Amino acid sequence: MKTMKLFTVTAALIVGFSLGSHAQEPVSGNDIIAGARALGMGGAQIAGVNDVTAVIHNPAALARIDQAQFQFGLNIANTNMKAKLASPTQNGSGSVDDANTTFGTFGLAYPIPTDRGSLVLAFAVNKVKDFNGSFSNEFFDQYAFQADDEEWDGYVTEENIEKGGMNIISFAGAVDVSSNISIGVSLDVWTGTYEIDKRFLRNNFEGVDGVRGTGDEESWLDVDGGEDNISAVGFKPSILYFKDNFRFGAFLRFPMKFHIEQDNYHEEYTDNSGYFFNIHESSTPDSSDYYGVDYEISTPMQLGLGLSLGTPGKSSIAVDMIYENWEEAEDVDFPYYFSDKFKSTMSWRLGAEQYIPILDIVGRVGYYTQPLNFTGPREDSYGAPEIDIDNDRDYITFGASKKFDENIQIDVGYAHGFWRTKESNRTDEETDSRIYATMTYTMPVY
Repeated sequence: MKTMKLFTVTAALIVGFSLGSHAQEPVSGNDIIAGARALGMGGAQIAGVNDVTAVIHNPAALARIDQAQFQFGLNIANTNMKAKLASPTQNGSGSVDDANTTFGTFGLAYPIPTDRGSLVLAFAVNKVKDFNGSFSNEFFDQYAFQADDEEWDGYVTEENIEKGGMNIISFAGAVDVSSNISIGVSLDVWTGTYEIDKRFLRNNFEGVDGVRGTGDEESWLDVDGGEDNISAVGFKPSILYFKDNFRFGAFLRFPMKFHIEQDNYHEEYTDNSGYFFNIHESSTPDSSDYYGVDYEISTPMQLGLGLSLGTPGKSSIAVDMIYENWEEAEDVDFPYYFSDKFKSTMSWRLGAEQYIPILDIVGRVGYYTQPLNFTGPREDSYGAPEIDIDNDRDYITFGASKKFDENIQIDVGYAHGFWRTKESNRTDEETDSRIYATMTYTMPVY
């Protein structure tokens, strides 16, 4: 029987941060660029967006849509994660490939007939955060077992499985206030779920005294997890200046308060009779705990600025800057969590597109950064390691669109990114590839 269990720093690192707040890190990151055209151009759309995804990138740009528009899209993602442990007491490695296809976007934009200027209303649902992922790792730990002032080695297997995502339901509108200026606003309802299952298995095959078959072999399995229901309401006013082939856009997303309803579980399995557990154990745990937590996260204001030159959708270049100061955010129940463990971020997005007559398509290329804002430590215990970012998230993107007739257009965007972090004796390398495909149907409004 396991008594007075003490986790090492590495064990705490692998199991993860406390379940009382496990939605905080996913909510603050994991953003998805909305729309296939946007993805192909590195997300640089604040000034150059020309479709219904303007509800996300810049609602004021809806005023430049002159036909009724319907858009539907799918998002295909593949993530690969590799981890290495290297220290005098722990050595091992693990990796996982995870692929999923999900809904990406659904949107409607409708220009209201006016005597002059433009008035456009829109409704859209966009997936903006993706939590799906899994990871497994195996290594040998000289201090895998600690109990009753004793410690002995063992083989460790860990597995983390995450599921879920977040959508934004947007109600938006835009109007021309002069011959060169449009203003817009979106009311955004955020809704989603986050699930995590974390398993930490330790097996000592040679027994406490180092001799196989003596009957004192140990097997411990810890299972932690939970499901979060997440919701928030956001408000985003914006502006677009346009003249000839030049555009300037800006938006200000007001601070939001995410409400999180969380159901958690913790199970412990122990055996010292020579029986060894599986990572997915189906027997009755020695002890278990199930509990719920409700709390709120206040997120910071987001500021976006963008420039575009050319004709959007045909031949243009664009650049965006988006700023967030996560040090100003706070968890209502853990008021120092964000200020201690998050940093401000500045992300850049660059994109270009050009019509290619010989192929009768528009080709696109882009680049964007998505800085990691969580710096840790994941645990509040003394000596818990912070996260050292070796390589921040950088993406290169490509895309193309083809218009099949006056009404139907297909857009495809592709992005590939890479980042690398270190945490104590653990190094994580992750790559992310994503394909976005949308179909847009337009028709005149009489």
